[in-house]
Amino acid sequence: MFRHNALTKGRYKRVPYRWQTEFGQWVSDFGVPRIVAALARDPDLRVTNQTVYEWLQGHAPRPTRAMALVEMSGGRLTLEAIYDHGRQMRSRESTGQQER
Repeated sequence: MFRHNALTKGRYKRVPYRWQTEFGQWVSDFGVPRIVAALARDPDLRVTNQTVYEWLQGHAPRPTRAMALVEMSGGRLTLEAIYDHGRQMRSRESTGQQER
């Protein structure tokens, strides 16, 4: 089952603040499946849906993948926005502000 279908059926709870950063909004607009499909064109950049969700949790993508995301975004994203997202998520979770 795709995560979108699971979300609509209430099986997964979306953590709102992860989707409110510049990076989170871009992922939401572009779509996780499209990101995975676009990166799959290069064998060195392939990722799974789970990997993208881990980026949203605060794990940083490797620089080559981050640069591919910037290119894929057509200039909407910057490397700074991608890595700031990770820093914000780690900071937020280390201070215990997890569900807002």
